[in-house]
Amino acid sequence: MKQKWCNQSKLNLSIDIIMLLLLMPLAGIGFLIKYVLIPGIQRNERYGAGVELEFWGLTRHQWGSIHLIISIVFLVLLLLHIILHWKMIVGIFKRMVPDKVLRAISATLVVGAGLLLIAFPLFVEPEIVTRESLHLNRKIKQETHRTVLPGEIRKVATKETEKEMDVSTPADSKKMGPTLTEIVFADQEINGRQTLQFVANKYGIPAEKLATDLDIPSDRAGEKLGRLRKQYAFTMNDVRKSILKNKE
Repeated sequence: MKQKWCNQSKLNLSIDIIMLLLLMPLAGIGFLIKYVLIPGIQRNERYGAGVELEFWGLTRHQWGSIHLIISIVFLVLLLLHIILHWKMIVGIFKRMVPDKVLRAISATLVVGAGLLLIAFPLFVEPEIVTRESLHLNRKIKQETHRTVLPGEIRKVATKETEKEMDVSTPADSKKMGPTLTEIVFADQEINGRQTLQFVANKYGIPAEKLATDLDIPSDRAGEKLGRLRKQYAFTMNDVRKSILKNKE
């Protein structure tokens, strides 16, 4: 009997230690996602558009998946902890709520609330909210459909890059220049989460031409731009320039 009690005590202690060790990374990953691998708008304001934040080679969403897995393991251990302490829990609960009917109602409410809180995401639909894009400067948005006059040079700066793109119109004064719609790509249209092949297909340009302009091996067109630009030192503005050149 004593040996059995000792073994159960060791098991209880082991489970408690594992739960504590799981609770720490749960909080740590939560802080990582909240304050380091920050979401879209905050990330664009701090680092510029078209970038993807990673830690140990994993993105915010991948760390979120790890957070979910740890949470599930923690819940399983918590249930095991309750099962091992069930007699003690029932005894304490009986002393706290002597009335049998009230005790049954209380237990039902606690179990029902717990199941509802953990399962409700499986039965709800997301709310679709349309918001105006915050990636572009308002002035650029207003000028998007304006015609650039012959000989006029405009410097269009976007938050995505610290470089400026010089936009010149043809010298022939008899012809109207291209519109800024043809020159300025919205920041959200080309970003690090898209693959080179996706961008090529979107703008009707062979991926090999884009890869050549960016000095990227053509067999890597299926990889994300964010990962490629870390290795080949190009900017999203370089991608835009290549698109403009190849669409002429």
